[in-house]
Amino acid sequence: MTTTGGGSIPRQALMPMAIVGLGALSCAAAAALGRPVWAALAGAALVAVYWGLEELAWRRGVRGDFADAIAVALGGMVLRLAAVLGGLVVIALSARPAFATAALSFLFGFTVYLAVRLLLLSGTLGAREAKGS
Repeated sequence: MTTTGGGSIPRQALMPMAIVGLGALSCAAAAALGRPVWAALAGAALVAVYWGLEELAWRRGVRGDFADAIAVALGGMVLRLAAVLGGLVVIALSARPAFATAALSFLFGFTVYLAVRLLLLSGTLGAREAKGS
């Protein structure tokens, strides 16, 4: 991927940019449909939290040996699931009518997040890191 000036977008910036774009799109859709915009933003924020925890687990798991990497991966999965479900439960308990908006915003953002993540890891977006690094 390149910028309008022809420069390459760093790989580390692609996912945060995609999450911000998803948040803006979710908020615009919620406003157009008359749903709570804050709930759509909360759903997009849960995607950002998920991404942040995944990056943290990824970087931590690379540093150790194989057994440590497996432990970090399993612990990271539990932590990410707990963070997202906890956030959705808090929204559901505090503002029940906004729960559907937050859940759909998260589901939309998470689906796009997984697609972008898959494309980044496969190198399809041209953001593959150099081999041997």
